[in-house]
Amino acid sequence: MQRTHVFVDYWNFQLRWNERAGDARCDWAHLPGVLLEKMRSLPIADDLDFQGMRVYASCDPDDENLRRWLENFLERQPGTSVVVLERRRRFDHIRCRSCGYETGACPSCGQPLVWSAEKGVESALISDLYELAWSDALDVAVVVSSDSDFVFPVAGLQGRGVKVINAAWRGAGQELARASWATLDLDELIPSLVREPNGAERKGAAEAHA
Repeated sequence: MQRTHVFVDYWNFQLRWNERAGDARCDWAHLPGVLLEKMRSLPIADDLDFQGMRVYASCDPDDENLRRWLENFLERQPGTSVVVLERRRRFDHIRCRSCGYETGACPSCGQPLVWSAEKGVESALISDLYELAWSDALDVAVVVSSDSDFVFPVAGLQGRGVKVINAAWRGAGQELARASWATLDLDELIPSLVREPNGAERKGAAEAHA
């Protein structure tokens, strides 16, 4: 049996989903099953032993809706664990290239210009990949991301005999796709992942992904 883990870079996946699936919601509970079923079309043994899905996400400190959805819904799905990291807010300035004018406040309302930086998501995902590989608990890794930061870690894992399958959106992340053993086209999987939520899940998902 080939021990198979799914690793999801949450925002890398979710932002592209929002662009390509329109108003449709992703059925996160079915994501690992859909990915593994698609892998049956690859030249890989069909005795995959699904060990779990790990989702890595960052949240603004005051975004309680997203945090609740990640911790109270997503993490409660069978075989799913979630790593939630807090985004760091920084004050910033913008500068006009033509006249050199610089400001740290919005010219419309006067409020300070602030941006949120995602910190630690890539490091946490890479750390877990290597921990599982070095403890001999990983044969096949499905990395759901197009981030080029994973290129060298993926190459290192494959040097140890771990097969890395990159699940990515069409036209994105060619470097990571080339470094991986095989790729899955997420655009093709949209129809299998669409779900119309209801009840509490509808409210939580709508607020989290607004």
